Amino acid sequence: MSERARSFETAAAEYERHRPDYPVEALRWAAELLGLAAGARVLDVGAGTGKLTRGLVSVGFEVVAVEPGAPMLDELRKAVPEAEGIEGPAESIPLPDASVEAAFSGQAFHWFDRERAVPELHRVIGPGGGLALLWNWWDERDPLQRGLGELIGYAGHEPYRDDELPGKPWFRGVGRTVVETVHDSSPNAVVAYLATSSMFLTMEERERERQLAEVHELASRYGERFPLPRLTYAFAFERLS
Repeated sequence: MSERARSFETAAAEYERHRPDYPVEALRWAAELLGLAAGARVLDVGAGTGKLTRGLVSVGFEVVAVEPGAPMLDELRKAVPEAEGIEGPAESIPLPDASVEAAFSGQAFHWFDRERAVPELHRVIGPGGGLALLWNWWDERDPLQRGLGELIGYAGHEPYRDDELPGKPWFRGVGRTVVETVHDSSPNAVVAYLATSSMFLTMEERERERQLAEVHELASRYGERFPLPRLTYAFAFERLS
């Protein structure tokens, strides 16, 4: 795993505190498309501090969460004790063959070595099962987020690339959706969120402080509190035999 991918481990508590959860609507959409009933045993891979894990627990699944970073996993175990937390990478998932009905991954698939991780996901998912990938992302229709995109460089980008999504012979896409939500935020909250991104975690300290100060100045133009729209991209794939 790259240094940038492992950078989150240096800020696990801040990641847990400042990163958003995933909307239940997106999880229920994926569960319905994948034919998952309450009580289904599912995997959260690249689980981080459990931001997706807690949502999967809340909709009634039995969840095993696999995460390669020990500091992140410690936060997950504290935040979501109902889930089984196991240390391990997506490229070598420490589970038996066909041991889960589905796998989920939030904000993590783009970090995987896909040539190794996709066959591993196929191995641990049972016949008839599926895979769901989710990303929380910016909404550039919002003037603040459009300005942030231009300032820090995500303008016009999406969190995934179609040619990097899972495909044959392992999986077949069966649906995709975007869930829109709105959250209360503030200049400090925007800065704290961005400070947990790999871009800022791996930045030289002086440059990091300079850019985060610019973020705070921009966000402050919108007041002490403001609504912050968010887009959650969700993809569902069926496991091919």
